[in-house]
Amino acid sequence: MTEDVRALLADACAYYRDSPRASALLGEALDHLDEPLRVGITGAAGTGKSTLAAALGDWPTRALRDLDFFDAPAPSTLTDASVRLLRHLEPDELAALRPTAASAFARQTAVDTVLVLARADETGAGRIDALLTAKQLARRAWREDPLCSGFQGVIAVAAQLAYGARAFTDDEFELLAAFAAVPREELERYLLSVDAFTDPAFPGPVSVETRRSLVVRFGLFGVKLALTLIRTGCDNRMKLSTELVRRSGLSELRDTVAGCFAARAEALRARTAIIRLETVLAAEPRPHSDRLAARVERFSATAHDFRELRLIADIRGGRTALSGDPAEEAVRLLGAEGTEPESRLGLEVGTDPREVYDAGLDAVLRWRHEAERPDRPAADRAAAHVVVRSAEGLLAQFG
Repeated sequence: MTEDVRALLADACAYYRDSPRASALLGEALDHLDEPLRVGITGAAGTGKSTLAAALGDWPTRALRDLDFFDAPAPSTLTDASVRLLRHLEPDELAALRPTAASAFARQTAVDTVLVLARADETGAGRIDALLTAKQLARRAWREDPLCSGFQGVIAVAAQLAYGARAFTDDEFELLAAFAAVPREELERYLLSVDAFTDPAFPGPVSVETRRSLVVRFGLFGVKLALTLIRTGCDNRMKLSTELVRRSGLSELRDTVAGCFAARAEALRARTAIIRLETVLAAEPRPHSDRLAARVERFSATAHDFRELRLIADIRGGRTALSGDPAEEAVRLLGAEGTEPESRLGLEVGTDPREVYDAGLDAVLRWRHEAERPDRPAADRAAAHVVVRSAEGLLAQFG
């Protein structure tokens, strides 16, 4: 895919070589094909963009290592994918996020955004079950709200808690463990508000400044959750950090970004380049530029990665008839758990190639049957055809 797009942009650069503006725009897109994937963290002020960008960009995993996260990128910045933060999943906010690009290609391939219900710990007035409530709201919105269709997920995240948990220190754990040792009835009233938690009358020798720093790092909800977890078995820093990150929603967001963006970096960079080319063609139409536009259309027709991502979102969002084991197999074959043949087929890395081929052939035959069943609605057969195309792509790798 990259080489085809590279050739297209090189021809476009030659075609517009007498236009400094067009040449600069196309040259930037051409260079970006060899750069890390750019993920913009966007949203209104106060949604925690900087905190979430820091929590994601400091995550030492191979899947996210080659991604560049940008906090509120400028409109002119080439951005391949985005994590959009919202305080509330209200209809007017969601409607404003629908693709409005003039380019048909941009609209058809709009699979580049994950929605985040930000500051999820504030849901339900900061009760200890606030994150669970927020996750249920996010899951329900993705599955039931038509305005959430097309996005790669709707995920509740407490960014402040996530970042604090990622950078947890031994000293902070010891402080929280000391608080957890205080009888619950003595501590309860000091956990009702930040002012109460930083009250000089707080039991124990910990200074007001130290308690205030804990609230700044974790939020009052994070402090209360940490105390509960310590009392129920998280008896060391690593255990507590891991559990806080899991509950914060950051792990789910990381997995979604890795599976939908990092694993599709080549396709998403190509999409960015094609959209930039379309921008130039629209701004500076010339005789015979329709030849470049026709090549863009051909690229759109053969870009299977975007159909895979859209179908993964539809299946996981409950917008298809697939459920249970067939749904799990479909999203796996579509590349949701990795785009290598073994990952798509649910096999161990290093499996004998003949076994991989046989499993791929079996998948093709079974899903072809589903795609050709006359008793299935047309939409279901169309979805099965996408899965068949993915399975056939596995076999093509064996020559």
